[in-house]
Amino acid sequence: MEPLEIKGTSIGEGVPKTIVSLMDPEVADLLATIEECKTAGVDCLEWRADFSVNVRDSFAMVQDGRKIAAACPDNPLLFTFRSASQGGRLSLPVDEYLALNRALIEDGQMDLVDIETWIGDAAALELIACAKAHGVKTILSYHDFKGTPSVEWMVSLLTHMIDLGADIPKLATMAHTPADALHVMEATEQVARLHFDGPLLTMAMGRDGSITRLTGESFGSALSFCALHDSSAPGQVGIAQAQRIMKDLHAAIA
Repeated sequence: MEPLEIKGTSIGEGVPKTIVSLMDPEVADLLATIEECKTAGVDCLEWRADFSVNVRDSFAMVQDGRKIAAACPDNPLLFTFRSASQGGRLSLPVDEYLALNRALIEDGQMDLVDIETWIGDAAALELIACAKAHGVKTILSYHDFKGTPSVEWMVSLLTHMIDLGADIPKLATMAHTPADALHVMEATEQVARLHFDGPLLTMAMGRDGSITRLTGESFGSALSFCALHDSSAPGQVGIAQAQRIMKDLHAAIA
């Protein structure tokens, strides 16, 4: 895997990098959470804009983003507006979704931006081009909270994300059985081995999917969303436990 280097963090090399979602509505509280994350040794941070009190004011969001970025000089920072259909707190019309993401991309403070596939290929390509022009890396994401599709379907979706130009393709499905977790790992391994030399971000959510959040180094997933206090998705593992398990697994397979 060819790692993605951001702020000295090598995403796709060695132990999967931990990432925690920042969901505080007010910036002051969010900045305090950032300090907790730093103390806990979190690698990357995700600003969940769908929780922000200013989410419908792009100018205010840019100002908030500058404060958040200033507090994260050494941690890769991901900007995400997670739509309700994808497990988020609320939804925006496509034009507002695009405008908000463009504003944060063009300001240049974010290191990565999450782009949801539901907006369609044309809109996704527009944001990917905007991000590339401003030196921002892209995560193209899809979430299925109902179940886990076939391995073939997941491979097809991930390769399509790659064709669209995503720096990190992301796929999250819901595991109802351990077999679902195995299918996510199989699809990820196949894409990593045959179709892509960059980092992938995949997981099966829920209790039966938690294993996929810890064993990514073995099958090709380079990041793991962890819980600091409250989890942002089902099946997340606490940061300290995840770090310990992934470090032990790394030592075992080294």
